[in-house]
Amino acid sequence: MAVSNSSDFTRTRDQLITRSLRLLGVLKAGRTPGAQEITDGAEALNAMVKRWQRKGLRVWSVSEATLFPQVGQVKYALARTGADHVTEAYVQTALSADEASGQTVLSVDAITGISDGDYIGVVLDDGTLHWSTVNGAPGAGTVTLDDALTDSAADGALVFAYTTKIERPLKIVDARRHNIISQFDTPIRMEARYDYRALPNKAQQGQITSVHYDAQLSTGYLYLWQPVAAITDLVGFTYHRPLMDFDAAGDNPDLPVEWFDAIVYNLAVSIGPEYGVATERMAMIAPQAAAYLDDASGDDREDGSLFVGVDTGP
Repeated sequence: MAVSNSSDFTRTRDQLITRSLRLLGVLKAGRTPGAQEITDGAEALNAMVKRWQRKGLRVWSVSEATLFPQVGQVKYALARTGADHVTEAYVQTALSADEASGQTVLSVDAITGISDGDYIGVVLDDGTLHWSTVNGAPGAGTVTLDDALTDSAADGALVFAYTTKIERPLKIVDARRHNIISQFDTPIRMEARYDYRALPNKAQQGQITSVHYDAQLSTGYLYLWQPVAAITDLVGFTYHRPLMDFDAAGDNPDLPVEWFDAIVYNLAVSIGPEYGVATERMAMIAPQAAAYLDDASGDDREDGSLFVGVDTGP
């Protein structure tokens, strides 16, 4: 028996739209959709996928991120263009010499993983985290900052660098306090809005024991309780990221291949009325679209543990 020894089948945005149009009978086999048909199909396709991302947990779109807290700060903006610092991947090193306030060229233990344009944070002697961006490619054990240090920083002070901020989380599932020195993680509570608002003295600095996430339209806001008094811990969290857009003709879906039939059939259901497709044809497509969507979404859930106990009463 001959097999292909490959499993890389995929489809592009325009191929998915073309198949949906053929399914509706709008497009003859072998014909290429016009520019307006592609534009309309792409709009409907993006809207449909954005609607789907609210349907619940998708194992391929669950990611891990790290928030770098600032001394005394309670509220953090989580978005690609947000002012605060949160990322999925970062590198950690330390200063290899004392650095004075106003310095822009820093000596560090290692430059591996640090690139021109990266965000870079340095723990200063006053306990705060100074953020800047890397100016030029690091070399010879030094990194140049765009913004000078606002206070001195001692030999051994921690340095963090990363390339990309995360998109606004749709939802934060859980969070943990990550100790920078011990590398130990400690779970912290996710608070509902009412419970967070009921917490006393939100400006009181101390150890982070709980967080509240408020997912607004373009920027999500993470609230810490309590805000930190020193940069000893980071906040790690598990979140649902938005599904990526179909922006170009050659974009592949940000969904597994098992979803392709669900995409094609449900896109057909979405755009069929715009083309005046006969009710009888739509009635044949709609049940199949629902079945494909049910098949695809039914298997995209995290495996979890179930613990059963005996209630012995008071």
